[in-house]
Amino acid sequence: MSAGTGIWHSEMNPSGEAPVHFVQMWVLPDTERIDPGYEQLDINPQLEKGGLVPLASGRGHDSAISIRQSGATLWGGRLTLGETIEVPDSAAVHLFVARGAAELEGAGSLTTGDAVRLTAAGGPRLTADPAVGAEVLIWEMG
Repeated sequence: MSAGTGIWHSEMNPSGEAPVHFVQMWVLPDTERIDPGYEQLDINPQLEKGGLVPLASGRGHDSAISIRQSGATLWGGRLTLGETIEVPDSAAVHLFVARGAAELEGAGSLTTGDAVRLTAAGGPRLTADPAVGAEVLIWEMG
C-alpha cells in the first residue's frame, strides 16, 4: 500500500479466535505527493520453493509488488530446515526474523523477532535452524 498524499486504512484480524502474526514496514518513496495505491499478490507458491523471493520492489522485479522507491527491494524467505542463503550484498540491508531461528555468518544466532542492520557487509550467509527453519524478511536498499 502506498499512502501517497493521504489515505485512511486499518488492519484487522477477521477471526475472533485465531491468532495473527502481522508485520508492518514502511519505506519512503523517491518522490513526494504521489497518488495513493494498493496492490496484493499471493507469493506462497514461490516461497515454498525456498530461497529468497522478491516481495516488493522498485527495481522492476516481475514477480513483486511495485513500490515507488527505485533503490529498494523487500525479499522474503521461508527457509527449510538447515537451508542456507546469501544475504543480498548492498549498501544497506535490514534482516528481520519473522519466525524460527537462523545463524548469520559473522553475527551469530537470531531468533523470532530479532533484526540486524548491515552496511556493506558483503553478502554474508544465513542458515536456517536445522530443527525449526526460519521465515525472514530482508530489505535491500542500494
